[in-house]
Amino acid sequence: MQQGSGSARRRALLVAAGVAAIIGIPMAILQRYIAATRGGAILLILAWFVVSGIGLFLYFRRRPGSLIAAATYAAVLLGTVAIGYWTGFRDNVVDEDVVVATAQASGAERDRGLAEAQGGRASRRAPVELAMGEFAGADGHAGSGTASMVQEPSGQRLVTFTDFDVDPGVDVDVYLVPGDGSDVSDRVELGNLKGNVGDQQYEIPADADLSRYSTVVLWCKPFTVRIAVAPLNV
Repeated sequence: MQQGSGSARRRALLVAAGVAAIIGIPMAILQRYIAATRGGAILLILAWFVVSGIGLFLYFRRRPGSLIAAATYAAVLLGTVAIGYWTGFRDNVVDEDVVVATAQASGAERDRGLAEAQGGRASRRAPVELAMGEFAGADGHAGSGTASMVQEPSGQRLVTFTDFDVDPGVDVDVYLVPGDGSDVSDRVELGNLKGNVGDQQYEIPADADLSRYSTVVLWCKPFTVRIAVAPLNV
């Protein structure tokens, strides 16, 4: 009797795991690699739920485990809706007084600013812009706004976001990385994203070589995807 009960539990677990994998793995691929925008990802995921639901119904309607399959399908659907709402539709708006550059740095002044700051003082008495670029969405997300590298008279360097609006995400970090932003293994970490909408700024470590780390990446750690990328004209 106990053997039969244990076997039934194992079959139930196998059915639940199989149904979750059938739904979840293609859904993750569609969201990360196929969809170009958040709206596109939503449509593709909805379509996959319909297709997978029909397929699972046809397969299990005359087989054992149909109730477990239906319960797993419902749980994945409800979980997806809850996570999607929490991460994709709740804006976190900030409105910081960001440092505004009064001029663009050029020549040796710009080179000094992009190299290690080492606590030195800038040659000007007002903030200067070292580099700037525009945000674009990445990995199925949408994003817009301007990212600027600004150096204050004290020598402190900042990254500022203005007219900023990207899709919300869970536990998003701000990185500076080399290249086009596709690889974040080599990075300068600037902290957690303060909000997905609104002006904000982040301090750059004094020893960061900005002639090398020239792309801003907003990185969602739990899902290991980029929210948006801003290549800077360094």
